[in-house]
Amino acid sequence: LCKDLPDSTSKFAAEGTMMHTVAEECLSAAGVNAAMYVGETFNQDGHNNTFTADHVAPVQQYVDYVNDLVSSTRGELLVEQRLPIGHLTHEAGAKGTCDALILAGDTLYVVDLKGGMGVSVDAENNPQLAIYALAALEEFSLSNDFKTVTMVIHQPRLSHVSEHTISVTQLKAFGDAVLMAAAVTLDPEAPLVP
Repeated sequence: LCKDLPDSTSKFAAEGTMMHTVAEECLSAAGVNAAMYVGETFNQDGHNNTFTADHVAPVQQYVDYVNDLVSSTRGELLVEQRLPIGHLTHEAGAKGTCDALILAGDTLYVVDLKGGMGVSVDAENNPQLAIYALAALEEFSLSNDFKTVTMVIHQPRLSHVSEHTISVTQLKAFGDAVLMAAAVTLDPEAPLVP
């Protein structure tokens, strides 16, 4: 229904993109912290946002959380990882971006930064995180023998961290449901859902 509508965003969404950009740079370069970006202006999706002192603590909390997780698991960190999801959605070339992936032995960690201050989001039964986890399994299963997946929502402005661990078998069962649901949407006679 929305395929012919123009993409649009809000100043709040652009602010979240700015926070993700700073977090990515902090996680990708040694010795870089969020405070170094105070006063820098970012143009995200047509909106100008300035990174202020109020943004420092939330971004740094997320960066510290991810760095601590990498250190404690001795895992490999991948930041803002583009992952193919077309094998799940039946859309050629479809991709999603995972904020942080940590490949740690037989456990895959999928971490999502949420900059919002309204409603807290949980990792359990979170389709977005589960789809990213399935995409990461598809991408990295040849080099890793994952048994479990830990999905994390980090919402520092609400002091909210939600973690949920499931087995790869459980995650793949969710993937089967996604495949069936996506296939239904391809039917021109598919019912509209209000």
